[in-house]
Amino acid sequence: MTIETFLLTYGPHVILGVVSLLGFVRMQILARRDGIFVFAALRQKKTPTEHALGVIAVVIYLYIVARPFVPILDSLVYAQPSPVPLIGLGLMGGGVGLVVLCWFNMGSSWRIGVPVEKETSQSLVTSGLYQYSRNPIYVGIMAFLIGICIFVPGPLPLLAAIATFFLKGNTIRQEEAFLKGAFGDQYDAYCSQVRRWI
Repeated sequence: MTIETFLLTYGPHVILGVVSLLGFVRMQILARRDGIFVFAALRQKKTPTEHALGVIAVVIYLYIVARPFVPILDSLVYAQPSPVPLIGLGLMGGGVGLVVLCWFNMGSSWRIGVPVEKETSQSLVTSGLYQYSRNPIYVGIMAFLIGICIFVPGPLPLLAAIATFFLKGNTIRQEEAFLKGAFGDQYDAYCSQVRRWI
């Protein structure tokens, strides 16, 4: 098996495996060192937006992981061969890399979901990648999904990317309301200097 064949067959598995491992390790460090439970979303009732995003994530994850082992999946979802799959794979890896950098950039302020109230360990993060975008994690997620659209073109990845973009808009508005309440004028000043996306 050539390196290119390996990357085209198992590259997404490597990317998803690395990000899952790094995410788990990061959560364990925050939990053990700082007593922080990262999954703020688990402490409250999920919104329809969160449910929809969860379903999209699971469907895309299962599709990407299963497709080398169940080749008929591509024809079932009308996927087409990509003329530039390595570019798609690179964009997937770059998007995931951006997400991981954001986790570390946020330090002890990192949460998944909007907390019910501001925790003492949380501060407004405006440095690093957050000086260029108020939502670089979501920029990374969108880069990952666009990468999937290039890696395996078809309606399923395209619909997932479009739906995620619009649903993340709802999530961003919820987060902005929380941050405005938690950080007030400091957050307003930050919003006036840094764009929502890029």
